[in-house]
Amino acid sequence: TSFDGIDVALVQFNNNLRPVFVNGILYKFPKNIKNKIQETMLEQNKLGTLHDLPLLNFLLGELFAKAALAIIKKNKLKTKNIFLIASHGQTIFHHPWFHNISGHKIRATLQIGESSVIAKRTSIKTVSNFRESDIVAGGEGAPLMPYLDYIYFNESKNIKLVLNIGGISNVTVVGKKITPIAFDIGPGNALIDLVCKKHFKKDFDKDGKLASKGKINFSCVEAALKDPYFKQTPPKSTGKEYFNEGFIKDYFSNIKDKKNKLATITYFSAKVIEHAISKFILPKYKPNELIISGGGIKNKTLIKHLKNLLPNVRFVNSDKYKLPSKYKEAILFALLGYTCVKGIKNNIPSCTGAKEKVILGKITRV
Repeated sequence: TSFDGIDVALVQFNNNLRPVFVNGILYKFPKNIKNKIQETMLEQNKLGTLHDLPLLNFLLGELFAKAALAIIKKNKLKTKNIFLIASHGQTIFHHPWFHNISGHKIRATLQIGESSVIAKRTSIKTVSNFRESDIVAGGEGAPLMPYLDYIYFNESKNIKLVLNIGGISNVTVVGKKITPIAFDIGPGNALIDLVCKKHFKKDFDKDGKLASKGKINFSCVEAALKDPYFKQTPPKSTGKEYFNEGFIKDYFSNIKDKKNKLATITYFSAKVIEHAISKFILPKYKPNELIISGGGIKNKTLIKHLKNLLPNVRFVNSDKYKLPSKYKEAILFALLGYTCVKGIKNNIPSCTGAKEKVILGKITRV
């Protein structure tokens, strides 16, 4: 959901399901491609998208293949050394709530980046389409990160709170004696990046420096916290289709100063995390630490707010557990791809709301 580029992780599996991170790269989107993805997401209701979407699907497949070949070359490997490629794809549409279409109640998600292109260009079997099976099983198709958190921390005697701050923030509660729970909290970097792009002509707020110079409008924050999504009980998922320019217009349009707007939305993005943890987790669970990952942890202003809002929680970077924050999502999909090929059910119904365990992923063979 962040449009940074293609996160590529080289991951090894030994005699268990715990992935071992070997190496990673960020294969950046060309500027014009990045803009086209954003336009396609913003113009979903326009006819032009019907023309652009299939073309973008195949174009992204080509770029994903190049990204995979780049990391293979960097590590002096050959394609025959690679067991599989797992590709989540670029999320274009994620609506886990019901739509009534001609009397049929339908929910849907769409990630693009044609797997047939990836498999053909690399000569490596490719696993993709990880969310659909969970939705068909009654789940929301998200969050999927809890499966990796479960593999890493389900034997922990202490309850772990695992937070990922990407475009959207999500949290997992996991430990030896509990059933894992997880859900999408709300905007992580999504709204911050929108304000940066619109008002500062920047893709993101580096280190949170711009937000640190503005004043927070707490009344706007309180109003935004009353949005129905934050009252909805987990499991739940969301995306940039919900937390978008319209959301900013609804709750923050009366903030005219651009630095104040960014400062307020940065604080709000921290506040929704604290609100979710305090409302849905801390009344029942007593985690001994909060393990953080994702691009949002680089925003020093956001993290400062979060630590002030959760003074009794110990923050730990996921790197401590040999899960590089930068590549955690890529590692997750390596795990999901591996378990798919091995025929292992890899969703967690208590986190997604699915009625049963299923195998996530579709395999495209060479």
